[in-house]
Amino acid sequence: MGSMNPKQILLLLAAVSLSSVHSLAKVASVTFEKTPHGGIQPQAIVDALGTVHLLYYKGQPREGDLFYVSRTKGQKDFTAPLKVNSIANSACCIGSIFRARMAVGKEGVVHVLWNGSFGFVKKQWEKKGKERTPEEFVFLFYTRLAADRKSFLPQRNLNNKTYDLDGNGAITVDRNGAVNVFWHAKHKNRPDRLAITVRSTDNGKTFSGESLITKRPLGVCECCTMEAFSSSRGKLYIAYRTAEKTSRNVVIFSSEEGGGQFEEVHRHQWNIVACPASTFAFAEDDRRVFAAWETLGHVYLKDVLSKAPSKNVSKGSKSGKYPSLALNAKGDRLVTWSADTGWGKGGYLQYELADRSGAATSQGKSPKYFPAPFSFSSACSLPSGDFLVFY
Repeated sequence: MGSMNPKQILLLLAAVSLSSVHSLAKVASVTFEKTPHGGIQPQAIVDALGTVHLLYYKGQPREGDLFYVSRTKGQKDFTAPLKVNSIANSACCIGSIFRARMAVGKEGVVHVLWNGSFGFVKKQWEKKGKERTPEEFVFLFYTRLAADRKSFLPQRNLNNKTYDLDGNGAITVDRNGAVNVFWHAKHKNRPDRLAITVRSTDNGKTFSGESLITKRPLGVCECCTMEAFSSSRGKLYIAYRTAEKTSRNVVIFSSEEGGGQFEEVHRHQWNIVACPASTFAFAEDDRRVFAAWETLGHVYLKDVLSKAPSKNVSKGSKSGKYPSLALNAKGDRLVTWSADTGWGKGGYLQYELADRSGAATSQGKSPKYFPAPFSFSSACSLPSGDFLVFY
């Protein structure tokens, strides 16, 4: 081999240096942590300061209570639990689709939404001397963290005109601080199930009148959840499953923040007529807004800003359900889900970690982390770029 000239030596050194940088590039870690205090159904949100906000449930499947804790950046321990609901046993967790939802707004104000529990509703029937009827399921409870951050305000019912509430609603706070609430229910003047929204521009003190997400007769799958998301770009998203004549399809609607018209931006077909009791998730980075859901027993993922098709991320899994999503500042994307679930059976967790290009950098498919019955995972991204998953 002949000797190299100075230019060739510089090129070789640059190539070696670049290779070394790539080989030493830190791959984000994924850590699993049990929900504290024996709680289930966690929802974790990390705010701009790096504080982890965590909502969870404790109690029997048909009635129990909600609790909130937080952990500031760099701390090991959570704060003492705050009870969220002011009426005892007014929340429930049955079927994994009765789940409370939390949103964190400006200055760390926490907002929580949940359906009234079976036990609470039963007491309302008994007060009226009535048997159980769908008309009694009218309680959509809301509260927010008090100004002193030491308690939650008394819960109140946001539903005024609908009945037969079932799978959970959704709540989100946009970049201007407006609180958006969604739920699905029936109305005496419509034969189909409706997707409904209300909005607060005064940090949850008052809410607007009820309005429809769409006037099209799509219906809503009664035992499936909804999920909402406010992007940093000023877009509001809502995902749910329809209840059409021969199918129950995932639909994602979007509007401009400020109460604009909702437009359908994605649809994923599933030709079934039974309810699959499925859930949804959203997350974003600086370029993309991802949604995740279940179809045909698998978890699908899509960037709703892209024309690219959705991707099945749970191939080979057994009954992938209850997805959770998180993205870090580098564009790494974590999807977690539950496999081998059943009624009163939490199954076990699986996950896929991928880089910005979509190439998988880490996967977990073997049974190692086991949610409690009616529970699931909640993934979040930490300021370090690593990921934390509660279950």
